[in-house]
Amino acid sequence: MGSYSLLQIVGSTIIGGLFILMLFRYNAVVVEKNHRYNTQNIVQKNLIELNKIIRSDLSKIGFCLDKTNSNILKNPFVEATDSSLAFKTDVAVSKLDPFGDGITDIVKYYTGAKITETPNLNDKYLYRSVNSGTPLELNYGVTEFSFKYYDKDGNLLPTPVSNLSKIRIVEYKITIEDIYGYNYQYNIDNSERKQGDLYFMSMSKSGKISKKNLSAR
Repeated sequence: MGSYSLLQIVGSTIIGGLFILMLFRYNAVVVEKNHRYNTQNIVQKNLIELNKIIRSDLSKIGFCLDKTNSNILKNPFVEATDSSLAFKTDVAVSKLDPFGDGITDIVKYYTGAKITETPNLNDKYLYRSVNSGTPLELNYGVTEFSFKYYDKDGNLLPTPVSNLSKIRIVEYKITIEDIYGYNYQYNIDNSERKQGDLYFMSMSKSGKISKKNLSAR
């Protein structure tokens, strides 16, 4: 075999190897992009769903089907800290009867311990309790759940709020991350990523509730 033929074989082998490496890298980038897209959709869906639940509850602070129930209207707040909120309302009896039964209920939101069953070291339990019933675990990958409170002049109240009657506006913030993360091998968004580290998709949502019945007190 001539030297020219040998060079052709070696050259073809090198080119073929480079082409295979390019295919591997392309496939890896596609997988990472697909994972990021799917994860983003899941986190966004969880955030929208959780925000819908929380906002619906907070919008009913001080609400009661029985308009003569001054216990709710005059003193709707039971507890107000930076990580928990308990308030009086009239919880819906069912989906078919969303306006309650005229009896005072106490709804509480609060965070618990960090979840140890997932790779994410920051996600924690979020609880919603009604009266003395068993708390409902809202496990959507919550890493932050916080509250701020303002008086009638828009001044931020220190937490825990000692004089609950001063609260006129409730502000909340939720941050949700995917619970498993991903070891991205390629930098496809110009971020500082290190091979071997887990990265978690994160999204946040903030909202303010200002109730007419709170302002009227």
